[in-house]
Amino acid sequence: MSRRSVKRRRSVEKRRDRWRGRLTIRVTGGSPERFFNLCSFHGILLEALEQTENGISFFMEAGEFFRAGRLAKKAGVKLRITEKRGIPFWLRQSRKRLAFYAGILLCLGLLYASSLFIWDIHMEGNQKYTDDTLLQFLEEEGYVHGMAKSGIFCEDIEKAIRNRYNDITWVSAEITGNRLIIRIKENELAEPEGVTESGTGDVTAKKNGTVVSVITRTGTPKVHVGDSVETGQLLIAGTLDILDEGGNLLKTEEVQADGDVIAATIYHYEEEVPLASPKKHYTGEEKNRHYLWLFGKRLFLPGGKNSYELSDETDSYETLHLWENFYLPLGYGSVTAREYEEAVRVLSPKEAEAEAEKRFEDYCEELTASGVTIKEASCRVETDADSCTVIGTVHGEEDIGE
Repeated sequence: MSRRSVKRRRSVEKRRDRWRGRLTIRVTGGSPERFFNLCSFHGILLEALEQTENGISFFMEAGEFFRAGRLAKKAGVKLRITEKRGIPFWLRQSRKRLAFYAGILLCLGLLYASSLFIWDIHMEGNQKYTDDTLLQFLEEEGYVHGMAKSGIFCEDIEKAIRNRYNDITWVSAEITGNRLIIRIKENELAEPEGVTESGTGDVTAKKNGTVVSVITRTGTPKVHVGDSVETGQLLIAGTLDILDEGGNLLKTEEVQADGDVIAATIYHYEEEVPLASPKKHYTGEEKNRHYLWLFGKRLFLPGGKNSYELSDETDSYETLHLWENFYLPLGYGSVTAREYEEAVRVLSPKEAEAEAEKRFEDYCEELTASGVTIKEASCRVETDADSCTVIGTVHGEEDIGE
């Protein structure tokens, strides 16, 4: 027999002994030779026989011990177990720790089961749309925390988000561990409505106004300084006439119209400021109610129940995870209730007028931030018994092309 075959046989025997159990036996008294002959005749394998001061020791399978015991009586020898090895004896010794090992197996089973579901939906790259907005949309589409990974199709999620939000130009959805990670890219500069995929289009007016100046870079201007235009009117056509040296028209090409059409515009503003308005007055009292988050459900702990008649509640929780992309269906959080009382905010006529004028100033600042150059702004304030009304007019200049 080759050395490799012997090595393989020994490996098989070690695995067999590990699963079936192996005993180290010492035999004394009587006639050991007859006992060994009886064992050989009945097919009981004895290994590594060794003569010691206290008798003869050898190895045997645990399952053969009772058969060998009957043969030992015939031979008049005594068998004594000096060592036990193998899984059967380890299990017997571990009976008192059965609950511990069962808990380990149960924990491993729960970890495997939780890996089949999505317990965290993570958004990346969104600025215009909040996580809550996108999560609510996904919930409407049927994608929620705790759903099976087998029911998630990333391509369908990407298509649904692109169809719903036109200013999201790129979407990537992937499942990593038991997380659904959605990466999006928003269009920072909105494309003009007149632009088409072929690179042609017109420039039209987005609001009424009187043309102050026209600067055409490409295309053919259709309005002149002093013209009054209305919303939707053509300002610069997406065509370009090609003339010969004599001024005769050779052909007309379609292009993407581009230019600045500055027009004088008028904004009318009106807002009412009530002298008396409802207001929340927080008393400073608050209660925290803690809960466990388990498989998408909140299990509130005793105490901290909201007993206020009027209150605002804020909820915050955190999901536990073993590592970055393996979240557990377990977390904790709390609901904070802040008590408030209904109160009435009362302004004097002078305070109401000051606030009305402040709101008009804020409105003018918003117009300036949107690109309107304010030429003149005026307002008047009218006060009666219940409210103060600000009426204003803003004259400005801006690019009205789109």
